[in-house]
Amino acid sequence: MDKEELLLRYADGERDFSGISLVDANLANTDLSGIDFSGADLRGANLRETNLCGAHLASSNFSTASLMYANLNNACLEDADLSDADLLDVDLEGANLARANLWGADLSNVLLIDANCSSANFSMTYLVDANIEGANFEGAQIDTAIFQMERMLFTDIINRYAAGERNFSGLIVESPDCSRERRSWELGQLKGLDLSGIILRNSSIQWISRYMNGVILRGADLTRVDFDHSLFEGADLSNAILRETRIFQSVFEFANLSGADLTGAGLVETSFWCADFSRAKFNKARISSLGFLCKNFTEATFKGARLDSVHFDGANLTRTDFREADFGVKNSIFGVEFRDCYFEETLMPDGSVRNNS
Repeated sequence: MDKEELLLRYADGERDFSGISLVDANLANTDLSGIDFSGADLRGANLRETNLCGAHLASSNFSTASLMYANLNNACLEDADLSDADLLDVDLEGANLARANLWGADLSNVLLIDANCSSANFSMTYLVDANIEGANFEGAQIDTAIFQMERMLFTDIINRYAAGERNFSGLIVESPDCSRERRSWELGQLKGLDLSGIILRNSSIQWISRYMNGVILRGADLTRVDFDHSLFEGADLSNAILRETRIFQSVFEFANLSGADLTGAGLVETSFWCADFSRAKFNKARISSLGFLCKNFTEATFKGARLDSVHFDGANLTRTDFREADFGVKNSIFGVEFRDCYFEETLMPDGSVRNNS
């Protein structure tokens, strides 16, 4: 069932859509109050500002879905999977979240007033500025949830990482607090620093983002980290998790991003000269005003991505998957251009296969 059929049947008074599959569906800004999505598969769906007041969502799968500003007042989410979902500013007042899985979800500014959160999993959940008045957390896993941003010097992170610590989620990462020492830092001085597997989910790294050239961050979890005006030239970010990150006016030239997960990320006016994006995931990413020059996109996926004013120059697009991607306005400077690219079994938005020959 597609979105149009769902909304038509809902408008006709039908409410039982239990067990339905709407993976990656766009249901933003719709009124679905009282709907029954029990056991439904809504992974990756866009439900931003959707009214789900009083909805029956037990055992449903909302993993990686966007529910920003949604109304889930008095909704039933028993045993639901909300792992890695975006629940920023969501109204969950009076909701039933018993045994729900919220691992890694962003619940900043959420209303959990009088909500039943018993036995729910809030591990690695971001709960900064959440209103939890009257909420029941009996039996819930909440010890690793993040309720406030802690400041930590980057040198302390390096030392604690060397001692075996890996989880630094929800931090404001600072350069040395001595202004004279900070001025002595040089670009590239951290080249070769190995922080593989470090977890910096929902953290701010603005203080040190200009010194990250050549840093090794293989397999790091950098979900929702802001990379504005950052310098990561030659950095190793292979298999890193960069979901919902913002990368604006930054430099990632010669960086290794093979296997990186950039789902839902925003890439704007950034230099990726000769970067390796083989097997990278750009699903639902927003990419605009940049050029991918001499890149390797072998087996990369762009499912549901939006590309505006983007050009690929000399890129290797072997088995790259653009199906369901939005190339913007066709035949204009705001669309997507391919210049001297290598196509082999490349899947285009309409499902057609493109080859050089």
